[in-house]
Amino acid sequence: MIDLARGDIKQSSVSSADDQQRESLFTLLKRALKARGYTYARLAAEMNLSELSIKRLFKEKDCKMSRLFEICAIIGLSIDELIQMQQRFRQIPEFLPESVEAALAEDKHLFLILILLVSQLDIASVQTLMAIDKARLYLHLRALEKLGLIELETGDRFRFCVPLPIRWRMGGALSDLIKGVNRRYIAHCIDNEKDPEYAFTTASRLMSKSSALQIQNNLRRIREEFDYLSSQDQLFFKAEELQFYKLVFGMGPFSVDVILADD
Repeated sequence: MIDLARGDIKQSSVSSADDQQRESLFTLLKRALKARGYTYARLAAEMNLSELSIKRLFKEKDCKMSRLFEICAIIGLSIDELIQMQQRFRQIPEFLPESVEAALAEDKHLFLILILLVSQLDIASVQTLMAIDKARLYLHLRALEKLGLIELETGDRFRFCVPLPIRWRMGGALSDLIKGVNRRYIAHCIDNEKDPEYAFTTASRLMSKSSALQIQNNLRRIREEFDYLSSQDQLFFKAEELQFYKLVFGMGPFSVDVILADD
């Protein structure tokens, strides 16, 4: 993670989601170096460091922010561009086995904890947000471990055993749980619509399919911006300065039967 108090990118007791983020950042930085014709030796010479120091920096992925800015400046790459590259090269989401989804559907607390971990919260933050004691949280973490989703390590650390990000089967075992979570969250946003931290809007209009497609593409771009800005914030803010937010939107042909159907 990036520790702004010290200005370091360093290994620390955070979730493996943060480790993967740091891994991808340095992987892309190495790609950028290669694309611009920079070897470790050439970079070391321009930074007045030994080649061994540069190799160690990229191996350990542990450096001061000033070093990262310096490397980017030397190769003509901004931090913003580096993060944009990181977003573009994100892995394509993969489904979990149906048996695992079925097991998660049996326990909404287990499912929510997995969602929080995937969202790059560390174990301590999950415990605080869930408002549960450490022993109960540990049981849930062991359950996720038995499902082959994570592997617990020492010092409140863990690593994911499945590729990230994860894609959910909207018509699968988790369907009812996902629907319920989002219904309750939309209701919560409606109840708190006057609070400036919340936003809710709804509209029904006649329009052409081409216009609807244009708006849906704009919504996809909002989702991309949501992911991009959250990645930036997790790189440049302390964990205690961040708050967990949820984004939900839906748009499609209006069906009276669906709206009037009993829950």
